[in-house]
Parts: sequence; C-alpha cells; structure tokens
Amino acid sequence: MTGRLAGRRAVITGGAAGIGRAIAVAYLREGASIVIADINTQAAESTAAKLSSMGDVSAMGCDVTKSDQTRALAAEAIRRMGSVNVLVNNAGLSGRGLITEIPEDLIDALLAVNLKGVLLCAQAFAQAMYDEGDAVMINLSSQAGKRGWPELSVYGATKAGVLGMNRALAVELAPRIRVNAICPGYISDVGMAWRGWEARGNSEGGTAADIGGRFAAENIPLQRLQSADDIANTAVFLASEEASEITGDAINVGGGVVMD
Repeated sequence: MTGRLAGRRAVITGGAAGIGRAIAVAYLREGASIVIADINTQAAESTAAKLSSMGDVSAMGCDVTKSDQTRALAAEAIRRMGSVNVLVNNAGLSGRGLITEIPEDLIDALLAVNLKGVLLCAQAFAQAMYDEGDAVMINLSSQAGKRGWPELSVYGATKAGVLGMNRALAVELAPRIRVNAICPGYISDVGMAWRGWEARGNSEGGTAADIGGRFAAENIPLQRLQSADDIANTAVFLASEEASEITGDAINVGGGVVMD
C-alpha cells in the first residue's frame, strides 16, 4: 500500500462483485474509506465483511434506478464517513439483442440501470461533493459507447449516454469535482463477453478462457484480454492527485480495441 488514496471517502455502486469489487479492493489497499453499494444487499454485506481486514469498509443496499434510494445512500454514506469525495458509478446491466428482436422490458432495464441510474447517483451526491471540494466522480462506460457492435445497439446507446453526461458534468461541476469515465474492454473473467464465451464453450467445446484468448489474439492489438484489476488500477489513478488535471475524459482500458 502506498496511501495514494488516503483521505478519500468513496462510494462504489455495484461494488459487491466483478469490477466493482476489484475497485473496492484497490481503494482499500490505497488507504481509502469506502461504502460498497449494491442492489443485492446480502452480497454487498458479504463482500464488505471479507474485506474488513483491509480497512474502513461498510455496505448498503441500493437500487440505483430509484431516486429515494440513491438519496438515502448519499445521506447514510456521509453520516458514516463524515463526507464523500469520490463516487464511482459502476452499477450496470449487460444485455444484447438484434434491434428487431430485443424485448421492450430489456430495453427499459438497460436504460434504467445504465443511464438513469448513473444520473440519479450523480444527482444525489453532486451538491455534497461540490461543497466538499477536491472531489472525483468516475463513471463506468464501455467500448460499446464509442464503437458499434452487432446486437449492442441498446447497450451501446446507454453507455454512449453516460459519456455525454460525463462531458456535461465535467463542465457543470468544475472546478470542485473532476468527472471522468472509464471504458473497459473485454474483461477476462466477468461481463457479457465472458458469458458469451462460456456459452460457446458449452456448445462447441473448450473453455471460455480458450475462446476469449483466441478472440484477443485475433481482434485486440495488445492480443490479451483485460482484467477487473486493470479497470480498478485506472479508477485508483483517476481518484488520486496524480490525475488532478484530468476531467471530462473517457479513458479506454481495452488493449487498443478502440482508439480515440
């Protein structure tokens, strides 16, 4: 531990598992106090209990699509930690389907979690973070928010929406809150792509790792998949003083699959 995030008091939505959990681990390792928020309260509490030896961590249940719950999260996190100066909007939902076939309930769910949820969390925390100053908001988008892929028109639209919000809030909340986004690539052990490779492995034979590895070798310039820890490392950097002159940006962590 280097203490890069000493004095940081962070809320991580969707923090019970996957990328959110990796960010929680990395933040605790660097000296931050954190609240893990997740729609699965039991999973959030279990993760917090497992990480308790690393530092100051607690858990809360929160459905980010409900404004009363995001506001309650903000109020309780401030009560527990004294203030919040880092918000990681990580909670998200994956889903795919051809535009001619994707069901309306999945469209609604993707829009609600991936876009409305980020907006509601930003709304709930913005004033207190602005008053605190030297604050950081990190929004998880996707490579699909920058580039088109088949079956990802709706998912990609939600993640592109996050990028539009990210740019606007970086201007609106400056100079007291820096607002940046992370656009993960193909994650090696979680997420929509990995589940697709698992499904292919079940039907074609082989493991998800084998299929994902072949995909990376053929499609990603660095010829490797990314890990949840790679995303967490970027989230640490953006929350640290080392990123003090970065705002309104959207950082690709995808091995070069998208370059801009």
